[in-house]
Amino acid sequence: MMGKDSKRSFFRYENGIVMMMFFTFGFVFMDRLSVVFLFPFIGPDLKLTNGQIGMIVSVLAITWALSGWIFGAISDLSGWRKKVLLPVTLVFSLFSFMSGLARSFTSLLLFRGLMGLSEGPVLPIAQASVIADSSPERRGFNLGFVQSSLGLIGATITPLVVTAVATKYSWHSAFYLVGVPGIIMFFILLKFMKEPRLSKGMSTAHQKHKVNFKDYSIAYRNRNIWLSTIISAFFMTWLFVFTTFAPVYLTTVDKFSPEQMGLIMAAIGFGSFVWGFVGPAISDKLGRKPTLIVFSFVAALSPLILAVVHGSLGVMMLLGFLTTVGQGCFPLFMAIIPGESLPIRYVATAVALTQLVGEIVGGTLAPSLAGFAADAWGLQAPMYIAFGGALISGFIAFALKETAPARVGIAIETGEAMA
Repeated sequence: MMGKDSKRSFFRYENGIVMMMFFTFGFVFMDRLSVVFLFPFIGPDLKLTNGQIGMIVSVLAITWALSGWIFGAISDLSGWRKKVLLPVTLVFSLFSFMSGLARSFTSLLLFRGLMGLSEGPVLPIAQASVIADSSPERRGFNLGFVQSSLGLIGATITPLVVTAVATKYSWHSAFYLVGVPGIIMFFILLKFMKEPRLSKGMSTAHQKHKVNFKDYSIAYRNRNIWLSTIISAFFMTWLFVFTTFAPVYLTTVDKFSPEQMGLIMAAIGFGSFVWGFVGPAISDKLGRKPTLIVFSFVAALSPLILAVVHGSLGVMMLLGFLTTVGQGCFPLFMAIIPGESLPIRYVATAVALTQLVGEIVGGTLAPSLAGFAADAWGLQAPMYIAFGGALISGFIAFALKETAPARVGIAIETGEAMA
């Protein structure tokens, strides 16, 4: 049991696991999103259609979804977090590097699909590890901060780096480069990560008890879990349709250069980073439900603005930063609300379930359908599809039951399931 001073220390393990998972998940999305920022280079080189661009995004999403669900369940049933996270971190980095070896649509599709298999388990295991060592009053901030790495590393730093490398060298070189940070993270996790407890407050004897399948089914019978899963399907549509076609839209319709596109996407990504932890932190005080509703409606404006506003570089960067608040929603419906609605030892499964359905609908079907819609009606079509995804999510959120300790008056130390 840690003493009072160790709990206050900045160097306590709670902060350590948050930072390790922040960078691990950030590098996952650096690898994942690099391809969308490189499509303006890859597309002409490999002669890709918009439909094929959507398929490349979709194949990673479906393999990501299935592997996350399978390995999330294995992690919960076995109690292993580190033992699952370590190998997949190494493997996804290697497949990112191999994406640079692609010389055709088929080979790129294959490498991205294999990379998705290795990346899928990262978020469920990362968030389950963080929630196990988070104090109740910081739970929203911690989980939000981890997922905000998508905005800072995946959506801000990545477009700047990969577009610069692709412009000076080649898109192949950009893929080689973004595979390196994950390998470095593998060795950091190997040395510093600990296997988290299945649940705070458990006795040692209870800690050794494996989860049985009858108890495990609670993850599939909770109202908030299913509502969060439905929201995930629509919000993933917003995320992946928007991020897949925004770079191509900016260079094709608005005639920005690849470097200018990289700046606009970086501004959008930095907004995602800031709102990614500000939103959950706000929800610690005001509640998960109202925060999710408001942020969903604001997030719907980001693709709508791209479709109807054709401003200067500075204007588009500012509007992108101010409206891309959706990343503040993802920790809420993917980790925080599920994590506060179930015992902690089932969190990886709950996160994996929201990820599974969200990736299949929003990450797999939606980009491909949006790509074909773009071929038929123009690149504005994906922007309106993304707008609808966030808007519908906001309306569904009205049916959620509040879980924030500050609002329900319960310090959910052990993650007791809510009715």
